Amino acid sequence: YAPLVQACFGLVDVVGHQGHPAHQLRVKLADRALVQTNPLLSVAASLLELASGRAKASVVLALAQAGPVRRRFGFSDDDLDQLATWISGAGIRWSFDAEHRADFGLADFVQNTWRFGLDRLLTGVTLSEDAGGWLDRTLPLDDVGSGQIDLAGRFVDFIDRLQAATDRLVGTQPLSRWQEGLIAGLEALTAVSMADAWQPGQAQRELASLGAEHPDAVELRLSDVRSLLRGRLAGRPTRANFRTGTLTVCSMVPMRSVPHRVICLLGLDDGVFPRSVTADGDDLLARDPLVGERDLRAEDRQLLLDAVCAAGQTLVVTYTGADVLTGQPRPPAVPVGELLDALDLTASADAGAVRDRILTHHPLQPYDVRNVVPGG
Repeated sequence: YAPLVQACFGLVDVVGHQGHPAHQLRVKLADRALVQTNPLLSVAASLLELASGRAKASVVLALAQAGPVRRRFGFSDDDLDQLATWISGAGIRWSFDAEHRADFGLADFVQNTWRFGLDRLLTGVTLSEDAGGWLDRTLPLDDVGSGQIDLAGRFVDFIDRLQAATDRLVGTQPLSRWQEGLIAGLEALTAVSMADAWQPGQAQRELASLGAEHPDAVELRLSDVRSLLRGRLAGRPTRANFRTGTLTVCSMVPMRSVPHRVICLLGLDDGVFPRSVTADGDDLLARDPLVGERDLRAEDRQLLLDAVCAAGQTLVVTYTGADVLTGQPRPPAVPVGELLDALDLTASADAGAVRDRILTHHPLQPYDVRNVVPGG
């Protein structure tokens, strides 16, 4: 919900005082993952994903749109649009080259790889597709103007550096080699401004901290490193951005239910809350759980109870009440349904059930006419 919160609150400097009243409310986001606060760590995670995947055109283009990568290679919005046009026109689909396809049994096919497409792009700088001439097996890509030669060079440089970075992140290696490969990839692919000069240092510290708990003598696979980094970069409960006089958006964690006047719980959908438990195949204790061991579902129920008790004046709970495609009604999460049942049994209303008084059905789509009709 972080992008939605940032798009709705604290926009008085953008829209002025004529916008929605919520735009004037200040908001602070707590417990944010490191990949959200430091884009370099997000690039590091993307490098691991690329190294374990097929280097699809959409994934590589998404990486080129990352802020540090754009700054390193000078990609503007118009440049990225042009790159997408070139990628489509050159027929680039997946894989860096034919050798990269060997694991998929397609080492003899270079067509639709990045090397195949870049050869067409570079040939198109000097030749025209209308000329009808082939250079070996390469047909020049049309629509490469003389003013776009610099962009073509920067794009080829980006792909070459990206392939070199992912080539270091394969096989089975000690953790120190994985760390060196990730740091070298970040140095080759990213750049930051003076205001963000702290980001490379933090990224290197977080990557180096992975080795503090794992001996370097143990060789790890790519999947192991991805799991380690995913756990390291996940959101962590902190004390930052609390009690600042603004709206605070945070996660539900134990020992945080300090009384507040208004508490809002977002996204308590059926099947999402409580959290589902999937036993790890390597966790032998999870195969035969005993009383007293940690239970995430029971813990989530306790967190909901703590939040209800911590609400001083107002408690707001939201959930998706209808299917986004068919519009069929959907029930709330089971603990929320139990809370409504408890209110029906313990409280009274002038007419009907208590839930009929406290449930508000909002329109599912933002363009619904009821959103702009008073009392709708």
